[in-house]
Amino acid sequence: MALLLTAVGATGAEKYYADDPIMSSPKPVAVQQLPPRKTGNLYDFVKQSFSPHPRPALPARGVNTLGDVPDGAWFMNRHGTRRMSRQELQQGPGVEAPPVPPFTVIGVKTEGITPGFRMKDTKGRLYFVKPDPIGNLEMATAADVIGSRFFYALGYYTPQNYLVYLKRSDLKVSPRATVDGLGGRKRPMFERDLDDILRIVPRCKGGMFRLLASRAVEGKPIGPFRYEGTRPDDPNDTIPHQDRRDLRGLHVFCAWLNHTDAKSLNSLDTLVEEDGVRIVRHYLIDFGAILGSDSDMPKNARFGNEYIIPKAGQALTRIVALGLDVRPWESADYGHLKAVGRFESRVFDPEKWKSNYPNPAFMRRLPDDEYWAAKQVMAFTNEDIRAIVETGDYSDPAAVENISRALIERRDKIGKVYFSKVLPLDRFAVKDGRLVFDDLAVTYHLLSAREHTVQWSEFDNHTERKTPLAGQTSFALPQQIQSAAEGAYFAAAIHGTDQQKMVTVYLRKKAAQMEVIGIDRTW
Repeated sequence: MALLLTAVGATGAEKYYADDPIMSSPKPVAVQQLPPRKTGNLYDFVKQSFSPHPRPALPARGVNTLGDVPDGAWFMNRHGTRRMSRQELQQGPGVEAPPVPPFTVIGVKTEGITPGFRMKDTKGRLYFVKPDPIGNLEMATAADVIGSRFFYALGYYTPQNYLVYLKRSDLKVSPRATVDGLGGRKRPMFERDLDDILRIVPRCKGGMFRLLASRAVEGKPIGPFRYEGTRPDDPNDTIPHQDRRDLRGLHVFCAWLNHTDAKSLNSLDTLVEEDGVRIVRHYLIDFGAILGSDSDMPKNARFGNEYIIPKAGQALTRIVALGLDVRPWESADYGHLKAVGRFESRVFDPEKWKSNYPNPAFMRRLPDDEYWAAKQVMAFTNEDIRAIVETGDYSDPAAVENISRALIERRDKIGKVYFSKVLPLDRFAVKDGRLVFDDLAVTYHLLSAREHTVQWSEFDNHTERKTPLAGQTSFALPQQIQSAAEGAYFAAAIHGTDQQKMVTVYLRKKAAQMEVIGIDRTW
């Protein structure tokens, strides 16, 4: 039976198909009405903090034959694939006009650690509203706006986040608004309830309130997604989340932006219609705890460097050392700008960065997941970064400069670390009879120019057997390839100075042209 199955697999399987590489996910299956699903924040924290998180050498799924993530309900290729303009970067997901006053308050925000409320503007659009903490005006609201734009440009679905400046007279409480009273019982909300919230909201010069207004995302909310497993009642959710490249690589993005609060509760699934088909779309939400902000206070210096609950060995080491082994992050210079909080780049190490507690998708990442994410980060120029940071509308230009400089330096560290783990060759194409590509470490000035060698082979798409073409060591297409028949496959194995790291590029003859259809990376 084993021999029979092996024979069937050898004759029937193909490594590449006619539609490879796939740039968009296959048309989804329509879903029915799905019930909301809740994830206990405390349960998730305890479970992930004390569960083992092995990192088996299993390649990521949800990728095409080039190693990229196709467009779909989880991820959309944006700035890393097609450069966005300055206007697009600053606009982010906000395709409509900002909130228009006056506003009607319809309820109080009961989840999370910061006070807030829900309101509608004159056009009936729903917003979730949060302030800055007392003593750190601009810190959390700017972080939320900046975060929504960075993660959107990186490829994720995020809410439309806006900064609004308003007076008390711009707000009125709806007659139907309710608030949780004694014993959790709902009671009518009154103007004085809103006054109680606004009493602890810091004011700008002139007495205006500066608030973060996050537009309710499209579709019907059905709860957060998890960073492991799948949702069984969603027929399109077939890849375990811990094996998705867009969730594994999210670790690199969170490290760059210091999004230490990346957890299930800060995500949201909604039912939406696309091309007449109802599907589940997956959002990242709530970015008030990125950069130097922790939403309700400046970020603790430990966050991003150690888990909230350290591993047993680490805790024991600190006890034995009587706390005298000072860590680099404990003595780092975080500056003194209250609108920035604690955010730095000097001691930042992408390999050592940690979210508040272990994330199963982050823990499963492999070098090719990290490389995929790093090349998205490196696509942001200094000007791109400053353009997005400016959307935080800081009153002190030093805040923009401080955050932009730190993000630029953190970006370069990410490129240097993760481009060194693999041979960072990309953007392959056949031009003028040659295989051309970019060495991203050289492109981004992380290394000086270096030599590469190539070995050409014929490739059997069914057996995956490679037959070397003797004497062909130039990047010019060998004559056997140029004269090959329609549908012929070839492979080019490329090395740098480190022979352990290799990129194999697969080509197919189609309509008298050679097209790049696949990439394999080894390290």
